[in-house]
Amino acid sequence: MTHLNWHLIRQTCGKLLLLESFFMASATGVSAYYCLTQCEHDLWALAVPSMLCFLTGFILWFSARKKVTQHVSNHEGFLIVSLMWIVFSIFGLMPYLIYGTCNTLCDAFLETMSGFTTTGCTVLTNIDSQPHGILLWRSLTQWVGGLGIVVFSLALLPRIESGNVQMFSAEVTGMAVDKLRPKIQDTSRRLWLIYVSLTLICGCLYFVGGMSVFDSICHALTTISTGGFSTHQASLGYFQSGFIEMICVVFLFMASINFSLYYLFERRLFSHVWRNEELRWFCYIVGIFILLFFCLFYVQESQPGMSAEQIASLPGGFVSKLRTTIFHVMTIVSSCGFQGEIYDYQMWGPIFWLPTLFIMACGGCAGSTAGGFKVLRLVILIKNLKSVVRQTIMPYHLNTVMLDGRNLRSEFIQRTLGFTFLFFIIALCCMMVLVLQGLDFPTAVGSSVSAIGNCGPALGITGPAFTWADLPDLSKWVLAFTMLVGRLEIFTVIVLFSQYYWKK
Repeated sequence: MTHLNWHLIRQTCGKLLLLESFFMASATGVSAYYCLTQCEHDLWALAVPSMLCFLTGFILWFSARKKVTQHVSNHEGFLIVSLMWIVFSIFGLMPYLIYGTCNTLCDAFLETMSGFTTTGCTVLTNIDSQPHGILLWRSLTQWVGGLGIVVFSLALLPRIESGNVQMFSAEVTGMAVDKLRPKIQDTSRRLWLIYVSLTLICGCLYFVGGMSVFDSICHALTTISTGGFSTHQASLGYFQSGFIEMICVVFLFMASINFSLYYLFERRLFSHVWRNEELRWFCYIVGIFILLFFCLFYVQESQPGMSAEQIASLPGGFVSKLRTTIFHVMTIVSSCGFQGEIYDYQMWGPIFWLPTLFIMACGGCAGSTAGGFKVLRLVILIKNLKSVVRQTIMPYHLNTVMLDGRNLRSEFIQRTLGFTFLFFIIALCCMMVLVLQGLDFPTAVGSSVSAIGNCGPALGITGPAFTWADLPDLSKWVLAFTMLVGRLEIFTVIVLFSQYYWKK
């Protein structure tokens, strides 16, 4: 078996748990305020897990503080990143169980994993009746998971020197690190400064748009993280505001592009930003699908035999169609999953399902908080296919795959092809498990794509008008694991199941 530095793993996990206890303590403070002012009763449900998390983290850190060598190998990096998402979820589910938000361990784990992976699916059917502390904790799980637990720790905690790059690369795929700062800790701080700034601006605009202070904070946390948790069962549709929906659209778009581009924008390197091919492709995809869905609304209206319920689910005039189309495309392609005033694409008709699943699987840009397959990989696959066809026609002609004016190395293309294979194999395996559990085909397909793409709404009984509460327990565990694999870009988790990982 390979030699792992367990002292280092223990110390790092301890620091990360101390970080989680800080966020849980923040929710506890809010709970204490509303306990005094509105007699809510979730204080101990948050305080006890917060103290347990702090004590566990302190013991792990203290017991290994003098025994750590300052280097993290690939082995430790992958294990720490994968392990901490599970450990965070174990402590994070405790408030739901203690207060009674979730009745079973399975439901609490799915809710928590959905939060930390920013998937946004929920098993709750009574969100409006939940106390403020619990609601803030749900939002914080998504905000912390947005750019990554480990990335946040590298920004705030004392660095572990050269090993930081291993954990950073396992956490943030597709980030152009060389374009930011020379040190990983400086890069992490820069990313989180951008992240926090966007959150504050978004929250202020939500408040101006008519949300309460509490609602604007929670929705800003889950908008920038592209998570989709809301403080209301009706999601953003609760506010019945086109202005709020358009604020959401703008910030979802901003959160779906590579965060390294903001640093270039700040340095006024505008040409470098626009020359980024992934950004241009993402803009094209968003624009094309907005036009497609807008046209589909008019096509669907002309279909004979539609029920009154189906007609009522469609947007009315030109402005309503445009608003609904823009919001639908951005909330799905960003993997956020917020519901607008008109949101039930399942009722709109099957003609909307396939394009919705496509942008759900596609996702946003690499190095963003959006989930999905990532536009970068789609661009590489298309360019590689073009190169293969050209090579077939002209076998003696040297063909290369170019991205942003540079030749891509063959190992990078091979990694993309391997990721593509695993992405669809895992989604297919998840779908088969759901079908064997007795779920209908649309539910199985939609839930699998939504889970691995970290989107939230799906099809069937997990569609946008439903929660995931009615799924069998085994399906919930499988989907929770699929969310983790999708959030960590597959290789970070799958490598732990390889025999080569455990060999010296």
